[in-house]
Amino acid sequence: MARKLILTADDFGASSRVSEAIIRACREGVLRHASLLVAAEAAEEAVRRAKAECPQLSVGLHLALTHVPAVSPRSAELLAPGGSFPPDPAACGLRYFFRRGLASALEREMRAQFERFLSFGLPPSHVDGHAHIHVHPVIYPMLLRLAEEYGFRRVRLPGGELRRALSYGRGLTLRGAASQVAAACAFSALRRWLLARHPSGKVAVPDRTWGLLRSGLMDEDYLLHLLKGLPEGTTEIYLHPALSPDALPRGRRPTPTHRSRLELDALLSPRVKEAIRTEGIELI
Repeated sequence: MARKLILTADDFGASSRVSEAIIRACREGVLRHASLLVAAEAAEEAVRRAKAECPQLSVGLHLALTHVPAVSPRSAELLAPGGSFPPDPAACGLRYFFRRGLASALEREMRAQFERFLSFGLPPSHVDGHAHIHVHPVIYPMLLRLAEEYGFRRVRLPGGELRRALSYGRGLTLRGAASQVAAACAFSALRRWLLARHPSGKVAVPDRTWGLLRSGLMDEDYLLHLLKGLPEGTTEIYLHPALSPDALPRGRRPTPTHRSRLELDALLSPRVKEAIRTEGIELI
C-alpha cells in the first residue's frame, strides 16, 4: 500500500494572523488543507484570501460548539450569558450528553454552520471539530448525516499516535506521559466505538489521525519524527499554525506548551518537505 499524508491546519479564520499563517504554510510550505471556523470574526476574510491567494488550499468545516458565537439565531438555549458557547469543552460535552433535550438545538446549529460554509462558495472537503467536539457520542451521528447530505467527503477521528509520541520522548515528564496515555486511551476508545457505528463508504475516515498528543507543540523535529517510517495507508496530521501566541483563537490563552509559531515553521521547513520526498510519502 502507498503511504498517503493529509496535512491540515485548524482554526482558519480564528483571527487575521492565524489565517495569514495558514495561507503562508500553503503557498510556501507543505500544507494542503485547512479547517474553517465559520462563526469566527475573521472567517470571511480567510475565505477571500484563500480564493485569491491560495486556490489550491482544500478548505473544510471546523465545527464549533464551544468558545465561539452561534451561527443559528435559534441557538440561545445552548449559549452562555455572554452570547457564545461556553469555553470549557468538557463541560459542554457533559451538558450535551445529559441534556438530551438539546439535541434538536444542536442539530439546528450544526446545520447552520454547514450552510454558512457552503454560502462562501467553497467546495465541501472535510469536517472536523473545534476541541474535537465532533466526536461526542450525541453529536457524531448528526455530523455524519449532515456531512453526507451536504457533500463533505471526509471526517477526522483522532487516534493511533501514542506509540509514536512516547517514542519521541524529548522533554516529556512522567506527568506529561501519563497525560498522553490518558488522552490517547480515551480518544482511541471513542474512535473504535464511533467507527463501529459509522456507515461504510459514505464519509471517509483516515486510517489514523495524529496531532492530539502534542497539540501546540507540533514543531519541525516532532513532525520529522512522525514522517520517518510513516505507516502504510492514509495518515492525517493536524496542526495549529499562527504567526505569534497573541494570534491564538478566541477563548484560548497562550501557554508555555502552546507554541503555534513553531508549528508554522514546521510547515515551512525545507527539511520536512525533503523528508516527505525521500520517504516516498504521497502528500494528498
